[in-house]
Amino acid sequence: MTKPYTKTLQDELDWKLLDQLHGAVAQISSFCFEIKKFCVTTLFVVLTLMAKFTLDKLDHSIFVAGLLIPLCFWFLDATGYFYQVKLRGTMQAIRTRLALQNDLKIIIPSVGQIIEPSRVSAPAYRRIFAAGFNHSMWLYILLVVINLSIWLLYLGGAIK
Repeated sequence: MTKPYTKTLQDELDWKLLDQLHGAVAQISSFCFEIKKFCVTTLFVVLTLMAKFTLDKLDHSIFVAGLLIPLCFWFLDATGYFYQVKLRGTMQAIRTRLALQNDLKIIIPSVGQIIEPSRVSAPAYRRIFAAGFNHSMWLYILLVVINLSIWLLYLGGAIK
């Protein structure tokens, strides 16, 4: 018969840290969602103001702004994503340590992980690339592609 799990002081501290890290990840995730909304809002407000300042005439400055705004927000969002991965890796390490210290069977290596270990242990250049190019960054890619397409049409004289 196995004895019930009793928390040591170190376990209690680890559980508290795990809770705090979970809260931080949730806040960063919420922040990243807000960044996307703020990007679209900023883009439309700035482009509208610029169009009015240029007396409703297309100008290269409108396209430059239309490119720079999503790129800046993309960088900010990717930074948040990068740190979410780091925090989740720390959470997984704490969870694994708790399981090993207490011989807990609740943590099965490939089931219910907080994050895939390869995402945390990958070389820095791959983690940075993954932060900038993942499923949550499609909005920025779409905004940049639309802007560049319209800019090319403007340069080609198709629109004035």
